[in-house]
Amino acid sequence: MKFSIVIMLLLLIFSCSQKDQNSTSKKDSTIMAIDSVAVNIDSSKIENLKQKEVEYEEPKDGKYSQIIKDKDISAEIFYIVKQGRIDYYKLKVYQGKRIQNLKAVSNWEFRNVEEMDFRFQDVNFDGINDLTISKEVGMNWFILNGWINKKGKFIPEKMLNEIYNPIFDPKSKKIESYHRVSGVGEFWSTYEWKNSKLIRTSYSEDIVDIN
Repeated sequence: MKFSIVIMLLLLIFSCSQKDQNSTSKKDSTIMAIDSVAVNIDSSKIENLKQKEVEYEEPKDGKYSQIIKDKDISAEIFYIVKQGRIDYYKLKVYQGKRIQNLKAVSNWEFRNVEEMDFRFQDVNFDGINDLTISKEVGMNWFILNGWINKKGKFIPEKMLNEIYNPIFDPKSKKIESYHRVSGVGEFWSTYEWKNSKLIRTSYSEDIVDIN
């Protein structure tokens, strides 16, 4: 009888020991799986960072050009990169075999190519796209150079250079302008085209009182 009880106790102890080992084994395998996933995530993040570094790499010093298209018209901007600064020095417009060279020189010193916003857009609300280049000059405002498309010939419009943050509204056919100068005040203007000339039709300001 005593011998049977001893055998039963030994079997019970052995069974409990096996359960503990199995439990530990499962726990260890779970930890290894989590560690494995973590390593994979870290590896993919590293690869993504490497891809982004390649994607956003700035061009080396030298001369470059960029082409944009609008229906049957193309425009090419020529710019130079020097010591991390970018400026354009020439524009060309292509219409079939016809090539128009535009006077366009900037000393704006763009910080990168993306900042040089070169596009076709209708700035005089005649239904025909014109050509503009804009540049950030403050925290949240910009200026632009523009060329009006007059029967296929692009003419520079100097008045556009004087408008900060121009917003072109085709419905009202007005150009709204707002900008803020820290420590000075806020400024609002409205511009309209009168007999093909750009005229400021309203102006208001809120000047900071320093007294």
